Amino acid sequence: MSDIYLGTLTALIGVIGTLTAIWFKYYLDRKKHEDVCIVNRTITEIDEMSYRLDELKDEINADRISIMSFHNGGEYYSGKSMQKFSCSYEVVNPGISRSLLDLQNIPVAACLPTLRTLIRNKEFHCDDVTADYPESFCKFKLLENGVKSTYQYVILDLKKNAIGILRADFVTKKVKLSHDGHVSLRHLAIKLPGYLSK
Repeated sequence: MSDIYLGTLTALIGVIGTLTAIWFKYYLDRKKHEDVCIVNRTITEIDEMSYRLDELKDEINADRISIMSFHNGGEYYSGKSMQKFSCSYEVVNPGISRSLLDLQNIPVAACLPTLRTLIRNKEFHCDDVTADYPESFCKFKLLENGVKSTYQYVILDLKKNAIGILRADFVTKKVKLSHDGHVSLRHLAIKLPGYLSK
């Protein structure tokens, strides 16, 4: 009789072990798929980036913090690439309009006066957009979005190529950014290539 129980118990343990192994393999395969799913990864990256930008926005009392990313927007018939930039991340205070969808595929040539200075100096400050910002499409878009003061910092990859712009906008009032505010923006601009690169 004990041999029957022992045999049944052994078979039962074998079945449970096999089912557990099958379930664990399924679980690992599912987890692996979730980790490589581009939508899940994208959502996680956006959440993390938004959290960091929100922290900075609150720290410097900005109304909007955004990241513009440079990209190839296609090709001309000549084969030369169309150099453009688009807003890739944005956080805003309550009551401040979002401009992310409006700032897509902007030709670099439309903002040359600002970009030239920004790339050369690694940053561009404008306490009064209406009076001091160079005339360009970018000035038009800033004014359209109610921006009174803006501070922009170039984002460089490891090879020192400009891959984007970190921008802090003040909409409710003109602001002369403090030294600490500049330091916080510079530090984040230095860290961003790690988040923006593959």
